[in-house]
Amino acid sequence: MGESMENSRRQIDYLHAQQASAWVQILVDPTSDQRAAFVRWLKDSPRNVRDFLFMLTVDQALDHLDSGRLHDIEALLAQVDARIVPLRASVPRSSVPRVVGEAAGRRRKAYLIAAGLLAACLIGWTFVAHLPSDWKEFATATGEQRAFEMEDGSVIHLNTDSKVALRFSAGSREVRLLRGEALFRVHHDSSRPFRVFTSDAVIQAIGTQFNVYDRPDGTEVAVIEGRVSVTPEPHPALAMFNVPATGAANGRTSDPRHAEPRTQSVGASEEAHIDRRGLLSVHAVPDVADVVAWRDRRLVFREESLERIVEEFNRYSKRQIHLEGSEVQTRVFSGVFDADDPDSLAQVLARDSRLSVRFDGHAIVVTPR
Repeated sequence: MGESMENSRRQIDYLHAQQASAWVQILVDPTSDQRAAFVRWLKDSPRNVRDFLFMLTVDQALDHLDSGRLHDIEALLAQVDARIVPLRASVPRSSVPRVVGEAAGRRRKAYLIAAGLLAACLIGWTFVAHLPSDWKEFATATGEQRAFEMEDGSVIHLNTDSKVALRFSAGSREVRLLRGEALFRVHHDSSRPFRVFTSDAVIQAIGTQFNVYDRPDGTEVAVIEGRVSVTPEPHPALAMFNVPATGAANGRTSDPRHAEPRTQSVGASEEAHIDRRGLLSVHAVPDVADVVAWRDRRLVFREESLERIVEEFNRYSKRQIHLEGSEVQTRVFSGVFDADDPDSLAQVLARDSRLSVRFDGHAIVVTPR
């Protein structure tokens, strides 16, 4: 796996850990809205249940969680599935070694916590993963692209290594972009709004064509035809973190704890970016066709950093490109490339006198000279 891809996965793992840890702290004294948001978050993914219970284990082991709070959390977990029951009674006393002394008592307590929450993790994962659902999932493998026509006539084009979940009802059409990138061509139906959800935003359209890319640093929305509304919706668990910001966007404060989401209208040949703090910016795109050139398996870059160029190439091929050194990552290039031909990028880079390119097995390594 390429270095940039591995870094992206680490960032995503870190974000998940932050969210789970934040929920443990929020549940110290949650509002009714936060309780409801927590239950929705648990239902979103079995991973959320796993990560939360792991962080809860750590919190309990450090004696930060009292019994009354644990009981309250168990009640919220039960809302995910009625079969999830309090687990403190599920660990038989006979299964715990007999210990003597204060230090041994602490070890016994930690044993009970670990055993009980291990059972909770297994039960929670099983029940949430197999909840009956009217959501339908579609996914692509590395290098694969697929198109799906929905029951309403809308079409979704999935780019490489991407996944969506769909739920259409009489009153709404909902799509969750679980990873990657998708181009949506929406059939007009004023009675059923079409909404796309990412980890950072909600995009709503009636009849239009737009591209959504869930990147490690946020969500990008490019409108090809028509108009969409974009609402930043950062995960509520991140609101407690004071993430440093370089400045406000569109009148919003730089501190996400005090920023209210603002819906913005984005039209044809415009692109919106929503970062992980919930800051929304909109700008014109010189040629919006460049954004969706991936449908023809072309990658178009205009004054892009080499780090981002390589990140895109590595999505399409098992032949990964590795960059060594920050001065290499920040080099800027423009060009049009075949998405399936990373060697073409290597040839361009080899002509740069400040870069050295070597082929190491199935990898391409770029270093400064």
